[in-house]
Amino acid sequence: MEIPARHPRKGDCIIRERAPTLGRVKVLVDYPDLGLARRPEYLDELVDPTTGGPVRLDSAPRPQPTHRQTPAVVPSWQSARQTLLALRLGQCTPESVHDLSVGMTRVDSVCEWAIERAATGQISFLVFESPYGMGKSHALGHLKQRARDAGMAIGGVVLDGIAVSLCSPMSLVAALAHAIEYPGGPVSDGLPQRLAGLVSHSAVNRLRMVGACLLYNSLVNLTPDHVQDSDEWEFIEDYLSLEVSANQVRERLGVRVEPLRARYLEDRPSRCANLLREWAQACTVTGAPNGLVVLLDEADVDYAQSWRTQTERDQRTALLRALRKHADAGPHAGGYGKLVIAMAITPGASESDPIEELKDELGPHLRLARLRELDKSEMTELGRRIGRLYRSAYGLADGEDNKVEQAISECLHVIEREAGGHNPRKFIRLLLEKLDVAYT
Repeated sequence: MEIPARHPRKGDCIIRERAPTLGRVKVLVDYPDLGLARRPEYLDELVDPTTGGPVRLDSAPRPQPTHRQTPAVVPSWQSARQTLLALRLGQCTPESVHDLSVGMTRVDSVCEWAIERAATGQISFLVFESPYGMGKSHALGHLKQRARDAGMAIGGVVLDGIAVSLCSPMSLVAALAHAIEYPGGPVSDGLPQRLAGLVSHSAVNRLRMVGACLLYNSLVNLTPDHVQDSDEWEFIEDYLSLEVSANQVRERLGVRVEPLRARYLEDRPSRCANLLREWAQACTVTGAPNGLVVLLDEADVDYAQSWRTQTERDQRTALLRALRKHADAGPHAGGYGKLVIAMAITPGASESDPIEELKDELGPHLRLARLRELDKSEMTELGRRIGRLYRSAYGLADGEDNKVEQAISECLHVIEREAGGHNPRKFIRLLLEKLDVAYT
């Protein structure tokens, strides 16, 4: 298949094949201008580049794979270049998180603590605190990689304080509904698709067996026919992400399902906490045996909104207390949940200290990792790893280490004279600029 299309934000692309998923139609596309291949996208988000109208796959038969397709192997130089591009933007690719982790002993320790607790059904909370550019997002990436290796699903969102906020608990549920990824599975295969599999195989009872009773009651009356009809299952996906109500499902499909969005404001924090726990349990019977990790980036932004009403602040506090209640109950008293919730916070972003509230409300189930400033030897080691990555990306000879060492020395000299100390993000960007010049 080779169908031209256009994504409204990412630009021109080529549809290569239809992804073998249920519900909303997904396709795998290439972005030639971005150097990206086989990226999953919803078909209804793409348009015809000539007419601007919907893209149709009528000429391409729906694939019926009889075996799992082997993903294409990305050349090492291409992977290295993608990592360099991410680093220039202040990010890090999943493949490079481990290699570029320097001075992360405390982070690794709290990640191990939380993952081990999750394996026994104990809910845990992590907070990574650091100034801008000091590695809190990298710490979330480190946890993501550790969790994936441990057989956990991962769902991540950015708390912008408006569309997604702890002060509006159900917005967190809605944002996470389509953001959960499974270890070893394609990006297009998330929790709604896995739940569709349970319905198709009449295995919804597994949800009740692991304590996900609300989800069980929401899906038990559905039949395989609802899954086979893509329009009907898309409507169910909208219901699972709180975009449509239980009444709307009953009116359209003639099926009774449980209301997921709590009707009354005071019930929403506890409903959110319960759904997060049930999602984690649903993950354990749909391909992620060790549960779910939820990554909440930019949590400080959520706390920095000075215009918050007291009602909204009370919703956030009530959500933390509802999560604490599940954690306190423990695996033997109705609080069984293979769930880890991690937040990244920049200190000083708000008048009140979010760390203190989180400590008070989450108690012994919380671990805090304050990312310290890297010393000179650690910065040098980080620079050498970046240098090896740079040479791999552009096929440069290993014997030119002197250029890398010189660039590292110059960068250290610059950042030691600037305010902000040994900021890894600034150091990496400056080092890449100097390597560009050195190897030109």
